[in-house]
Parts: sequence; structure tokens; C-alpha cells
Amino acid sequence: MRWTWTFFVLISFLPGKVREDGPSTDPPKKRGVTVEDMIAMTQWSDLAYFLGASPSTPVGIFSPDKRQFVVLVKKGILEQNTNEYSLLLFQTVEAFQSPKPVTVARMFSSSYRPGIKKARWLADNKTIVFLGENAGELPAVYSVNVKTRVMRKLTHHSTAIVAYDTNRSGEVIVYEADPPQSTVDRRTVEKEGVVVSTQTPYELLGSGCETFQKTEKADKKLFVQIGDQQAVQIASPDNLTEYLPLTLDPTGKFAVLAVYVKDVPPAWGEYEDKGLHPYIVEKRTPGVRSNVQQYMLLDIDQRMITPFVDAPIPWTNSGLAWAPDGKSIVISGLFAPLDSEGIADRNVRKSVPMTLEVNVETKQAVEISRAPLRVLRWDDESGNLTLEPGAKHGAEVVTYRKGPSGWEAVSANTSLRTFGTTPLEISLEEDMNTPPRIMAREPETDKKALLLDLNPQFAALTLTSVEEIHWNASDGHEARGGLYLPSPYVPGRRYPLVIQTHGFNPKRFWMDGPWSGAFAAQALASKGFVVVQADETLTGEEYTKFWSSPEEAPHEMSAFEGLVDFLDRRGLVDRNQVGLIGFSRTVYHVAYTLTHSDYHFGAAVLADGFDGGYFSYLLYPSGESAAVNGGMPSGRGLEAWLKNSPSFNLDRVHTPIRVEGYGPGSLLGQWGWLTGLSTLGKPVELINLPYATHLLVRPWDRYVSEQGAVDWFSFWLLGFEDDNPRKGEQYRRWERLKIQADQSAKLRRLASSPNREE
Repeated sequence: MRWTWTFFVLISFLPGKVREDGPSTDPPKKRGVTVEDMIAMTQWSDLAYFLGASPSTPVGIFSPDKRQFVVLVKKGILEQNTNEYSLLLFQTVEAFQSPKPVTVARMFSSSYRPGIKKARWLADNKTIVFLGENAGELPAVYSVNVKTRVMRKLTHHSTAIVAYDTNRSGEVIVYEADPPQSTVDRRTVEKEGVVVSTQTPYELLGSGCETFQKTEKADKKLFVQIGDQQAVQIASPDNLTEYLPLTLDPTGKFAVLAVYVKDVPPAWGEYEDKGLHPYIVEKRTPGVRSNVQQYMLLDIDQRMITPFVDAPIPWTNSGLAWAPDGKSIVISGLFAPLDSEGIADRNVRKSVPMTLEVNVETKQAVEISRAPLRVLRWDDESGNLTLEPGAKHGAEVVTYRKGPSGWEAVSANTSLRTFGTTPLEISLEEDMNTPPRIMAREPETDKKALLLDLNPQFAALTLTSVEEIHWNASDGHEARGGLYLPSPYVPGRRYPLVIQTHGFNPKRFWMDGPWSGAFAAQALASKGFVVVQADETLTGEEYTKFWSSPEEAPHEMSAFEGLVDFLDRRGLVDRNQVGLIGFSRTVYHVAYTLTHSDYHFGAAVLADGFDGGYFSYLLYPSGESAAVNGGMPSGRGLEAWLKNSPSFNLDRVHTPIRVEGYGPGSLLGQWGWLTGLSTLGKPVELINLPYATHLLVRPWDRYVSEQGAVDWFSFWLLGFEDDNPRKGEQYRRWERLKIQADQSAKLRRLASSPNREE
């Protein structure tokens, strides 16, 4: 067999339960970091923080009277394949007395969804409402009394509730839920076949043997529940998903939510957002949802949803904050409607996302700022509107206040963690060398204290230090990243290098990387690798110029090449022992590098991403593949594809590649690498995690991907095989691939030899 395909998560690869010894008076002996340590790390739980952005909620969620607050944390439990979520309660007056938190709610999620999500206090100062999920149970909206610890299920829906919000009293609940699963029995399918209309290939091929099941990622149903009354469904003409905003005003009269628009207004073609525009103007099959988002308004009394702002939503800096009286809402990162009166001129409206205040009754928008900012909070007591710097922008935090003449900026340099008038500032402190800790600060006196050490177990680990580095790409532009040295590090020795891609932030502490899929920086460093977490270099004007064009991948490839040169000159790495990891968008950058660079790469991982290939184009003809390759793959455009697309240059690959697909759709998207390379006799392995999401959450999925990357690079770059007997089959597969790689290298040498026999 010339290639191998692992379709299921092999539970036998998972480590056994660690033996628990009795207490010892000796100081713990430090050891290197493992993938198990990364999964078990306790983290503050917030979606925006998980996605790499600034927090979308305050770290400490205070009760209305400010006398107590809760902090939500999570950690992975590898043995059970669950994530544990805990809601920890603190008393404000005890914050500087090394308090021990009280756990008022604990949930164990076995899915990709959070066990506790969107926790918020009600006006009675004793009740917290949240969306919760326990393993084996459907997600529902719960309340918990922080005094009695009594938990109550507020919703009883027949399918999973995936998003919700409630008003101050908790009387009104708006939620989105999975639709009932529609099935057609096998007999009907055999008799009538399946009419292919809006289904994607993965939906068709993902059906079971006995039934044909149609599922849609963005087809949630909207409901309103008032008190103990039965929930009422609200018809939506567009597609809903839990990943887009849903927020109810404080009084419970209106909700604002984002949807994927089914029918994009032709006038929106004037908007000039480079990433969004191809999706606005693309030709779609009728009934297929677009990738264009719009804000909608739900009138609770009328049970009706209507368009709120007649403009598409860009993909960065989105944020919402209700006015205390619920009569208007501030939205950041949004285009103004083209027909807006009093908001700049038309050229600005169609090209510059803004922060706007929109009246919920008149739907009239007022400009607050054109700067790339993201709204954090509109404080009930002070009336302050706080906005933070948006993506790819270095501006300072700004506070606005609404006066008789409109909105005015009143201060700058406000702390990112300031969420209104509270007696304490509860913040998350970390940097690239400091694990996150929860801190309490008294604003008036600047008194500060450690509130919670999230990971005291790190004292027993040898964490490698991280250095921010800057280098020149091979085309001359500047790049940056975080350098993880091996642990232990011996000066003067050259080490193998693994380049992790897709972002770097010196203010964040990463055991693995900015994302969990395939990244394992600290564990790789403990195995003897130099690891660099490389930032994307397309920012500012370069982003506008190169993104989604044939220059995008060469620009990023030059950063990888320049990094190898830079570390080689420093005497840190062996330039012939270099590995690359691509995830999501950077799969394309790494794939292009492997097929177009003259540099040598000893191993690579392509984890669940866009690759700019022909197979992906056939599956998702959105125009993105055409944009990066210089045209459609036909006629004159085919010549550009033959030059640019990685899928048409697989003959240039001389690197063992591990391809990872998360979910059924991704499996098809990665298939071209498997068949293309295996047909050419090149070493390739495809690992499919059929129940995983794009951002890996479940412990077993993370373990297979992250430990798989550690083992893969150790095998190809260090010649190391773990002696764990559970991994025997894995190494037998890879040894066969190595024989194949050696034979391929031998044939290349013979072909290039001037004395070869004809």
C-alpha cells in the first residue's frame, strides 16, 4: 500500500491514567511539557479570548450590587474526553485576603460546545443564568442560585440550544436551537434517488447506510420563551448559526442578531471590502446560503424578524453594546447603509467600516467613529462607551460619551479590562513567558493582588522561555514571531526547527500555539526542537495589496525562507531539518511553499484548511481559489493555475506530509493531497477526525492532532520513535512511508546525476 488513511480516532493511542502517589516532602522534580499538560491546562473561558482576540466579556462578572462576582474557567480531562467548566464565586470584600472560590456550577461537556456559556447575573443579585451542557445531555438554559447552589433548567427544547440571551429579570429568553433532523429511509432513496440541489458533497456522502440525513451548519431555528410559557418559534428568511451575535436588550423588547443572508441585495456590490466582495457578487445556486452576514432586528412583542441595518457585516472588529435604556445599540465594524443621510459621503460609506449607534425603532444610524475599533461595553452607570483597538490596528483604547451635540471621545489609554464602574478590576494577566493568572486591583489605590493561580501544577514543569524575534523575509519585508528554544538548550548546538504559522501575540501565553490544531510548541521544545510561532506578515497596506491575490502565498513563503536564513545565521538550527505546520488559511501558504520554494523541508503538517487547490475549487467554487490563482481554471486562467496552484505542482513536493481533516467537509477538501501524492509515490498520511470542529476542542481530538504532530516531526527530523507499545502500528506505517521516501530520493539523485545510465 502506497499511502495510509486513518479514519477514526485511535483510542489506544491515548495515554493511560497517571498513577497518583502519596504526598511527599521532597520538592517536585521538574520535567518537560507534554501534550497531556497542554490539554489539562486551566484557562479562562471566553469565546473571543479562545479565538485570539481581546475578551468579549469581563473576566470578573459582577452582580448588579457589585458585592460578588464570578469567574468562568475550563480545563480538559483527557481520560474522559470531556472539558470541565467551572463557575467560581468570589466575595468582593475578600478579594485581597487570598480567598478560596466557591464553585456554584460545574458542567462537563463531551461535545465541541462549551459546558457553560454566557453567564450573566439577574437583577436580584442572587441568580446567574447561563447556557449549559453536561455530557450525554442536550444543551439548555439554566439558572443557579449562588446562595443555595440550586440549579434549575429553564428551557426544555427537544434539540440542542446553541445560543441564547435574556433580559435583566430573566423573564424573556431568546435562543437558537438545532433543527429537528430530517431523514428519508433507505427504501425511498433506493426507489427515487436523491435530488442534489443545495446539498454539499460532504452532506451527501456523510449520510448513513440506513438513512439519508440532510444537515446544515447554518440552519438554526429561533425561539422566544417568556416566563414559563411554551417557547414560540420565529420564522427567519435567512440562516442562523451560534457563531454569530445574538443579544437581547436589557428591557426584553428587542433582540439584534446576525444571519447569513440567502439573497444578497445587488446594491451591496458597491461595498469594497476585498475579502467580502467576492462573496457578495458570486453566482450561487438558488437556495444556497451566502457567506455574507447582516444584522436583523427581532421585535419580541410582534414575534417578527426584519432587516436592521441595510449593509453587509465585515469580518473583523464586530461588537455590540446596548444602551442602558434599550432604545439603541452601538455596533462596531459595520458598513453604513449606502443611502444613509449625514454619514460621510458615499465613497466612505462603501469602503470604511465604522462604529455606529442605531435606533431600534427608527433604524436610523449615527456615526461614532471611523477608526478600526471594537466596542467592548456601554456602561449602565457612567454612560461610558469603551472601544478597543481592532484587528491589525495599533490605536489606543478610547472612551466615548454621548452628549447634547452627539458622541465625543473623552479619554484614552483606558485599561482593556475596565468594564464599567466596579469597586475592583478583575483582570487576566499573562505574557508569552507568564502563564495566565487572575488578578484583583483596586482602581482608587492601585492596590493589586493575586486572586487565582490557574495552573499551580506548572511549578513542576520546565517551561521553555519565549523570545520575540524579528527577521527579514527573503523578499526583504519584515516578519516577527515567538522563538521557543529547546529544553534543555545547549549553546552552540544546532537543532531541528518547526515553524508554526498563523499568528503571534507577545501578550499571550501559549503552551501549544494560537490554535489547538496540530500546534504543540512547548511539547515540541521539550523534545529538542527549536519552535517559532510565526506571525502573518500581511498587515496594513500589504494586506490590502496582496490578500486573496496571486501574491499572497509568495509573500508568506518568503517569510518562512527568511526565518530559516535568520536562525541559520544565529547558529541555532540545522537548515536541512526544518518542519512546517499550516492551519486553516496558512495551509495554503505552507502548501505553496512546499511546491514552490527551493528550500528544503524535512516534514510538514497541513491541518484542516484552504489550500488553493483544484479539488477545493470544485467543492467550494466561491471565487477564493480563483482569486489566489489568478483566474478561473479554464481558458487563459488555466495557465495561471498550472503555475500557481499547489495542486498542479505536487511533483515538486519532496517532503513527508501529514494531512489532517476535521469533520466530513474537510475530509473531502484534503483528499487531493492524499490521491495526488500517493499516485506520485510520495509519503503522505491523511488523518480524519470525523467528529471534530475546525477549532479543536475535545481532548481526544486535540491529543490525536497535537501528539500526532510531535510524533511526526520527531520521527522525520530526529529519527525518534516513542517506545509506547500503543503506537506500534503508527510507526510501522511511517516506516513504510520512510522506505518510500528513501526510494524517491534515490531516484531523484539518479535522475540528476550526469553519469546516470540511459
